Amino acid sequence: MDAMSTGTGADVGGQEQLTMRGGRAVRQKPKGRRRGRRAMLIALGQLGVVLLILGLWQLLSGRVIDYFLISNPVDVVKKLVDVLGESEMHRNIMATGQELVLGWALGASTGAVVGWALGAVRIVGEIMEPILNAINGIPKVALAPMFLLWFGLGIGSKIAIASMIVFFLVFFNVYSGMRSVPQPLCEVARAMGGSRMFVVRKVVLPSVSVPLFAGLKAGVSFAMIGVIAAEFISADEGLGYYSMTSTQQFDPSGLFAALAIIVAMVVAGSSIIGVFERRALRWQRN
Repeated sequence: MDAMSTGTGADVGGQEQLTMRGGRAVRQKPKGRRRGRRAMLIALGQLGVVLLILGLWQLLSGRVIDYFLISNPVDVVKKLVDVLGESEMHRNIMATGQELVLGWALGASTGAVVGWALGAVRIVGEIMEPILNAINGIPKVALAPMFLLWFGLGIGSKIAIASMIVFFLVFFNVYSGMRSVPQPLCEVARAMGGSRMFVVRKVVLPSVSVPLFAGLKAGVSFAMIGVIAAEFISADEGLGYYSMTSTQQFDPSGLFAALAIIVAMVVAGSSIIGVFERRALRWQRN
């Protein structure tokens, strides 16, 4: 009776709550259960979309679209199982993975530092912003021959291209986050005796963390684009090199097998960053 009179019953042990709506008691499920059901529905929806695409692919292959153009999911899986057992593919995966991680790490770290610095010193940021915008307008793939000339045909040129792409992505995210820091809130914190580090932790970091992690996650896929593009131009190993070789040999199953590995690497990298993102942004849910 006390719970109904106050409008909401106590949530004890994850049990349902009683909430007064329109003069009557309505059972309300706990938040944890609702989140779990929503996550399950999302996962089932994603699985359904993937199965639909694979089914259409299998149906269209050889009937509507020539087999040598798109292969089919069954043959791609067989090819994927075969190549994953080969030492050559292991070397290709390790080469691309190394270039991806190093290029992403270098671009993300420098982009975050420069974005923070130019955002903190506004006059310098206003001077450099149009210059960096102009440089960012240059297609990065068009710079690949120059990077090959500077860093050679090895891993250095691939890392340079990937890091440059990620740098601008993370830089502009962090820079915009720094520019959007609420200055009145900073002044109030300082007026109440807050130290510089207190203002940074409680005001600046929450404003920058969301765009920062957005840039870090997007940077994984953009770094992979740079790495694969560089391997297309000049490489003797890597998934980009394997994809190009499969195309030249009219092997669509090999091409799609390489694409599946590339997608898996990008998804794995984004998921790892997502774990740190959920931990760092836990304050948003509190």
